[in-house]
Amino acid sequence: MKMADAKQKRNEQLKRWIGSETDLEPPVVKRQKTKVKFDDGAVFLAACSSGDTDEVLKLLHRGADINYANVDGLTALHQDISLTADLIWYICGDYSGAFSFL
Repeated sequence: MKMADAKQKRNEQLKRWIGSETDLEPPVVKRQKTKVKFDDGAVFLAACSSGDTDEVLKLLHRGADINYANVDGLTALHQDISLTADLIWYICGDYSGAFSFL
């Protein structure tokens, strides 16, 4: 009988709710938030690692830090040396003043 009592109480709750202030409020549609947002520096390193010149350009124009280092201390220059000479030439040629050398 407990189940029947619970169903009856729930039906009574629903009857009281219909027409209440809460029922009459318009539904609020919540936008889903982005779950993961990567730092521009991390995206910059990933773009350099993959040789994605267009993405590298876009990030540099948006102000990505050319000296950004990952947790191992590797910068875009370190990653590019092993991948593509063209991207290194581009970064060093157009943004050479932005590098900080030790």
